[in-house]
Amino acid sequence: MESAGLRRRSEPISIPNDASIRDSSSDACEDSDEPPRYTIDLSVPPRKRYQHVVADFKPQVATLPILFDEVVNDSRANISIEKVRWLARLLLRRVYNRDENEELRGIQETTGVEMYLLVAFNVLLDLFMGCTSGAVRVKDNETSTKMLHFRTLDWGMDALRKVIVHLDFVEKPGGEVIASSITYVGYVGVLTGVRKGLSVSLNFRPTHDNSGRLSNFRFYSHHLLVLLGFQPSISSLLRSYLLPVLSSDSSRVDVPVLESIKRNLPSVTSTAAYLIFSDGDTALTIEKDHHSAVIRSATDFIVATNHDEAEENTEPSTKATHEASFKTLLDDIVEGSIDRRNVVTRLWEKSLKRARRKSTRKASTHEQDLTTDGVIRWMDTYPILNEETHFATIMDPKDGKVVWTKRYIEPFE
Repeated sequence: MESAGLRRRSEPISIPNDASIRDSSSDACEDSDEPPRYTIDLSVPPRKRYQHVVADFKPQVATLPILFDEVVNDSRANISIEKVRWLARLLLRRVYNRDENEELRGIQETTGVEMYLLVAFNVLLDLFMGCTSGAVRVKDNETSTKMLHFRTLDWGMDALRKVIVHLDFVEKPGGEVIASSITYVGYVGVLTGVRKGLSVSLNFRPTHDNSGRLSNFRFYSHHLLVLLGFQPSISSLLRSYLLPVLSSDSSRVDVPVLESIKRNLPSVTSTAAYLIFSDGDTALTIEKDHHSAVIRSATDFIVATNHDEAEENTEPSTKATHEASFKTLLDDIVEGSIDRRNVVTRLWEKSLKRARRKSTRKASTHEQDLTTDGVIRWMDTYPILNEETHFATIMDPKDGKVVWTKRYIEPFE
C-alpha cells in the first residue's frame, strides 16, 4: 500500500523545539501553485455538470486504470490483477446517490474511462489519505475575531497532484457561489469544502472498533455495501452537508447547521473517519466509527490528524488497528500523525504566548494576534507540509469562502 496510499517513513520525524520549527514556504513555492478553478452549475442535468472540467483533463483521467492496478499490486492481495478487474467490472456499477451516479456517467461519456474505475476512485479514495485538519481563531479586524478552517491533504499517489481543482457551485448560470470544494477531477464527493455557515474536511482514520467478530462484520459489510452502491460513502454524506438536495417530491432540503450535525451524525452508519466542521464560531472534531462517535469542540483552537487523541498515551500492543499484516504501516502513519499534531499545537501555543506578552488586558484565548497570514505560515511548516502533501487550504466558514489554497505539483523536499 505504500506507493498507492501513504508511504511508510524510513526514519522518524523529530519534533522541533520552538527555535527550530521552520517556515518552508521559500523552498516550496517553485513546485506549487493555485489549482485551476471551475464553476459547477447545479441547475444543469447531472450528466453534464462536470463534462467541461474533465474535458480539460482527459489525458490525466485516462491514467486511472494504471492507478487502479497500482493499488491492487500494493494491497498484496493473493489474486491476479486480471481477476480483480473482472470482479470490479461485474460489481462496481454505481454509487448510492442518484445525482452522483449520473455525474459519473457524464464523466465516463466524456473521458471514456470505464465506470468501475470511476466508482472505485470515488468510494476508495478516503481510505488512503493522511491529513492535518483543524480550526483556529484569528483576528478578523481590530474589534472582532473568527475561526478559520485549515487543512492539508497528504497522499502517496503523485499522479493525482495534477488533477487537483477548485470547484465553485452555483444554482443557476451566473448565480452566486453557494459552496466551494478543493478536490480531484473525477471525484464527485466532498473531502474538503465550505459554504456560508459551515466548513468540512475528512481525514483517514486507521482504527475502528474491532472488539468482536460482530463489530468487524458490520464494519467491513458496510464497506462492501458502499462498493456495491447500496450505501453512501462518507464523502457523499459530507456533500449532503455542503450542497442543497431535492427530496423525492422535488422540494428543496436545506443543508444542516453545525448543531444538527453534532446531534445526528454519531448514529449515522459510516466508515471510520475523522471529520472536522466549523461554522466560524465553533469547531468540532469527530472520531467517527461505524455507528458511534467521539466529539470534541472548541471555540479557539482544535486539530485532528490521523490518530485518536487517546492513542497518544496508548501502548502499541493495545491499539485497535486493522489486520495484523498492515499493523506496521498503520503504526508508522499514527507516529507521523502525532508528530504533525504536536507541531500544530506548538505553533498555537506560541501564538498565545506572543499575544499575552503584547496584551495590556487580562489575556484570554480570544485575545490574540494570530492572522490569516500566520495560519498560512503554519501550512508551510514541516512536517505539516511534507513529501506527501498534495495541497493545503484555508477556509472561512463565516463568509463561506476558500481564502487560500496551494497545490504541490511536485513532492515537497
